[in-house]
Amino acid sequence: MAESEVTARRTWLALTFASLVSATSTIAVVVAWVSGATDNQQQMGGLLALGLAIVPFAFLVLAYGSKHPSPAAATLLAMLMSLAVAVPMLAIARDVVTGMVAGYSSGAVIALRFEPDRHSRIGRWIAVALVTLYVFVLLRTVPEAGLFAGPILPLFAVGVADLFTERHRRMASS
Repeated sequence: MAESEVTARRTWLALTFASLVSATSTIAVVVAWVSGATDNQQQMGGLLALGLAIVPFAFLVLAYGSKHPSPAAATLLAMLMSLAVAVPMLAIARDVVTGMVAGYSSGAVIALRFEPDRHSRIGRWIAVALVTLYVFVLLRTVPEAGLFAGPILPLFAVGVADLFTERHRRMASS
């Protein structure tokens, strides 16, 4: 095994630790959003700022953990992609959890190390769409389950997409 090759265990550890960071961020943003809506006040700024300030660290953990060749650039691009996807999704879905899911999963497409012979960008983007749609529907049918799944699923969806791509390519080659 080459030194630059990343094991599945390392990738899943990176996804797990980055998911812990992203879940903390998402929960902070949701609590700030809900407390601002229920108290009819605008005093949610501190918790909201904390939740949003944590976002780049999730991508940084993911990029370094998966041994991305350029983790700093990947983190910056992941943040830009996250904003480009999360803000319109927040406006369309009209709920903060779906926007956070879309943002985190789209950023993970960039931050997670991409190996063209093993992974598929199209598969990753399909995973982003599916996990965003799943959480959107779940929040409208079983809100408690949507609030639980929202912080956990975004990064893992991209990892599962990579697993399916690797499995498909192994089956096609044998």
